[in-house]
Amino acid sequence: MISKKNIYLVFVSLMFILSASGQQTHNKVFGNVDYVVEPVESINTIGSDISPFFMGDQLFFASIREKYFNKTNRKNKNKAFYDLYSAAINENGLLISERHLAPGFGNDYHEGPADYCKVTGELFITLSNIVNPDTIRTIFPLQDIKLRLAIMKNVNGIWRIVEEMPFNDDHFHFAHPAISKSGDTLIFSSDLDTQTLGNLDLFMSVRKNGTWSDPVNLGAKINTQGNEMFPTFIGNGLLSFASDGIDSGYGGLDIYYTTFPNVGKIINLGNTVNTSADEFGLVFHETQNIGYFSSNRGSIGSDDIFKLNIKKSFYQFSGIVKDAKINTPINKSQVDLYDCDGSIIKTVNTDEQGKFSFEVQKDNCPLVIASKEGYKEDFKDIMGLNFIELRLNRIQHREIIIVDIENEIPLAEATVTCKNGRSFTADARGIVHLVPPFPYGCTLVGEANGYLSNKFLLDSMAMVDGFASDTLWMYKKDVNKIFVLNNIFYNLNKWDILPESEVELDKLLKIMNDNPDLKVELSSHTDARGSDDYNKWLSQKRSDSATDYILTHGISKDRILSKGYGESQLINHCSNGVKCPDEEHRKNRRTEFKILYFKETIH
Repeated sequence: MISKKNIYLVFVSLMFILSASGQQTHNKVFGNVDYVVEPVESINTIGSDISPFFMGDQLFFASIREKYFNKTNRKNKNKAFYDLYSAAINENGLLISERHLAPGFGNDYHEGPADYCKVTGELFITLSNIVNPDTIRTIFPLQDIKLRLAIMKNVNGIWRIVEEMPFNDDHFHFAHPAISKSGDTLIFSSDLDTQTLGNLDLFMSVRKNGTWSDPVNLGAKINTQGNEMFPTFIGNGLLSFASDGIDSGYGGLDIYYTTFPNVGKIINLGNTVNTSADEFGLVFHETQNIGYFSSNRGSIGSDDIFKLNIKKSFYQFSGIVKDAKINTPINKSQVDLYDCDGSIIKTVNTDEQGKFSFEVQKDNCPLVIASKEGYKEDFKDIMGLNFIELRLNRIQHREIIIVDIENEIPLAEATVTCKNGRSFTADARGIVHLVPPFPYGCTLVGEANGYLSNKFLLDSMAMVDGFASDTLWMYKKDVNKIFVLNNIFYNLNKWDILPESEVELDKLLKIMNDNPDLKVELSSHTDARGSDDYNKWLSQKRSDSATDYILTHGISKDRILSKGYGESQLINHCSNGVKCPDEEHRKNRRTEFKILYFKETIH
């Protein structure tokens, strides 16, 4: 077991001289992938270079400054402190520049390791509790130099401390911060002896309403009697950390990962990354094709940064989307491929035969979801599969559009009610959305404030491909209100009702049946051509003919008054002696009904 003195050395100098042994295993963090490990010579030095993390287009890391190289006296006095350095990266996470000291750092005390939260713009950093050892003439005992955590922000290009963590205590170390993507969960390493299970454990603090909670030990699923350090969030809902206390290790510190916040199985990253030396501080670029970590396995200096090239294995996956009821392919349906954390990897559309294909990463946890407007989604986990059939069920949908017949304005808040008591209310567009089970065979009553009732039978035969739309034309309920019955046709100088006119008269017949207390005047009008007496006679004959049609269909005679107005109520300027085109005269040739009486219904 590591000694108490070595614990302080690990935290103060962040140098690792730890050893152990373990059986070799080969676990993979991102599905079926192969890792290629190589040192990063452009940023490594003969000193200690550790704990990389990403911030924008830069890779940051903690490193000993060049002026302290080979200064053993400086090291013995605990004055060879870490500072934050950075180097530029491209869009794939590959380094494209040499290292340089980050602005605002290099203050002769520990500054690092650190982690950055893109959402909040905060840098969570490890600092020593000795701000300026050069002002003290004596050599500081190791036990007096502790590490603490602070939050920094970039102010005018310089990083400045804006908050000290409230749980910092000069009796204990608090180091190696890992901040969640949202910026509200902080994982760190500490020797807080009131809670530790071993020498160094991982702890968590949660920020709520701007206040950080007291540290909570992550528990025995993660922490051991050894040391757990250098936590990092590596995406896909995973937490990585280094430990020397787990039996499956290869020696020294090994890199492990597990699910978080629901801690699952603790998995060793495998013998391509982990060795008998120390490996720690794993991070992955957002592309998940490149990673970086630290190790003292031997390269240039005491600790170096290594690049992890991730070689993913893929296979061709295909499938078909069909209609679940009639078993026919559905073309142009959307098929989405999701990864383990619920992000869409790729989207394709099915072809004319309903087929689709993806290139899928082996041993990932892919999910495929098929969707199309008018259908319910179908999804399947395709882990280990090469082909699937997705079956979509049509969404049965009926709508009733309730509209004012004169101005075609939708009537919001109108209702339709079934005799069984089920009632539906129109939305702002005047649409009533019926949801299954549909009340087939029920006579629905459409009602709106200030309008006559309108009834209709809900017929299952109207459904086409799982959808049907009906329109209820509503008539204003005002005494003396006049409505034109369009498309009432007669032969020249005749008054017989033509078959094509019956459709329009049936509308009035329905209104009177739906509103049994309604009384109307049915009137006919002519244009100004011809004599006044003849036009009055002809219009009365036509009105009587239309009225007879209504009466023969069961309407009581006392509910309808027949009236012929001839050319006495023209609706435009085309009077006697005025030349007008035929389409203008046609506007005057009309059949109307006027509301004479209705009984108010009190709800």
